[in-house]
Amino acid sequence: MNRVINQANQIRGRYGNNLDQIADSLGLNVIPQKMEGRLREFYFTGSIVISEDLSRREKRELVAHAIGHHLLHAGNHLAMQKRIYSFGNYHEKQANVFAACLLMPTAELKRVLKVRPRIDEIADHFQVTEELVRLRLMVWTNFENSIPRTQETPVRHRATS
Repeated sequence: MNRVINQANQIRGRYGNNLDQIADSLGLNVIPQKMEGRLREFYFTGSIVISEDLSRREKRELVAHAIGHHLLHAGNHLAMQKRIYSFGNYHEKQANVFAACLLMPTAELKRVLKVRPRIDEIADHFQVTEELVRLRLMVWTNFENSIPRTQETPVRHRATS
């Protein structure tokens, strides 16, 4: 996963996290399209086709996800699940981690976490879903090892008589 995290950091360092600018710079076309059924996004031959019925947050995540596929994997990819964060497929996991790291940079995440926000407040700040925030925090904990630790308050048990 470190390669994926580093790739997201390099892209953000080069282009920021403006997805339109990143897609343009990489020669990718983002095409909103009416989609039926469970199909939400697919990437093929330099094009990202995304369901026009999704929320702004979902669109951001799926475009970042497809950019991750473009940079990390060969071939075409589909996102058909209702939940995009499927941990069964390694390529999907990598693309999801790429999206989380691209849209929620470590330095800004550290700054936001200093006030001990709720998950929904972090999602609002970065304009992503709560699910992507949970994934980003898990990546940070397990791979970047940077979440500030606090001293835990011991649990006091009430004596029973």
